[in-house]
Parts: sequence; structure tokens; C-alpha cells
Amino acid sequence: MRFIAIIASLLAVVSTGAVAEAPAAWVNAWPNTDFSRHSVSFDSIRSGGPPRDGIPSVDDPTFVEFDAADRWLGETEPVIALAYRGVARAYPLQILIWHEIVNDKVADLPVAVTFCPLCRSALTFDRRVGERVLEFGTTGKLRKSDMVMYDRQTLSWWQQFTGEAIVGELTGQVLRELPTSIISYSAFKRGFPDGEVLSRDTGHDRPYGDNPY
Repeated sequence: MRFIAIIASLLAVVSTGAVAEAPAAWVNAWPNTDFSRHSVSFDSIRSGGPPRDGIPSVDDPTFVEFDAADRWLGETEPVIALAYRGVARAYPLQILIWHEIVNDKVADLPVAVTFCPLCRSALTFDRRVGERVLEFGTTGKLRKSDMVMYDRQTLSWWQQFTGEAIVGELTGQVLRELPTSIISYSAFKRGFPDGEVLSRDTGHDRPYGDNPY
């Protein structure tokens, strides 16, 4: 029994990643992230090029009606469609490709609308974890070519594709995914005649409509 207990404790240490050390550059850049807790190998996380928030999230989104969006958004352009409790919103990929994350509130629900341009994964999450409402940004890191996000409350790192915290205080927590889909702007208008569209007025100067990739 003692042997089994020793093995179990060793497995627990390995599962939390306590036997590995984060690169010194990460520790210096992220002094408030708890790198003693992680569920993946640090070797699997790589720099995507930009620094933290080098790709800025949209944190105070505004929305416009169809007649305004029609001036710059083509009928066949893809949008992420989200409908919740009578509110329907379209998040054009021409905007998300420059920001990757929109921290929004739909009806009474805080959400993170996310898009990874490299793997074209569009996922929307409930931003609540327990009593906390989290706000997300981009780390500038990638894991398996997928965006690694972080929350600004605990500075934990999150895998976008799974919605799971993989580094930091919240390691092991998983965000609740909300049903969304990528559809054409025209399909969104037909399906949600009272819907609204994320505005290009994001607070950032970007050449929306151009693809940086």
C-alpha cells in the first residue's frame, strides 16, 4: 500500500507539472503567472511572434444595424453567429482576424468570442469560472498551431481549441462552450432579421478587409 501511495504522489506531481521549469524569459515576462501549475509540457508551447496583447482583444465592442454594416461587409463574407436569449450578433471574421478575441456581454451572459486564424477555429465561451468573470487576451503563444489565450484576472494560460486552462492558477478549469457557427453575412441576416453586427469601431486602427496572413 505504501508503494502505491508513493507512485500516486509521483503521478500527481507529474500531472501538475511541478517537476518542470518554465523558460526564464516567460517567467520574466509573466511574473504573476503561477508556472508551477501546468497540465501540458512547456515544450509544446511556442512563440507565435507577437508579444502579450500584440494582437489586441476587443474589450468594449459596439454594434451596428444591417444598413450600416452593408456599406463595408459583403453578402458572402463569413461571420461568427451567436444567438442567446433573444439577442443575435454577428462577428465578422474580417475583424476577428485582427483581434482574435472579443470580450462581450450578450443579454446577461459574459462571453468570449474567439477566432484562431491559423487553424480557423471559431469558438465562443462563457467567461465565468465559479464566482469570477474573466476577461481574455492573447499571449502571443501557440500550441499545436492554436492560439493560447490568457485571463487578465489570474494570468492563467488557456488553449483556445479546448477552452481549458493549461498553465497557471486555474490549470484544469474548462470554459463552457456556447453554440456558434460560421455562416455568411447574408445567411445571418435571413436567419436573424433583428440581429446586429460587430462594428469596425474597435478602438484600434486596422485595415479591416485585408488578410494579414
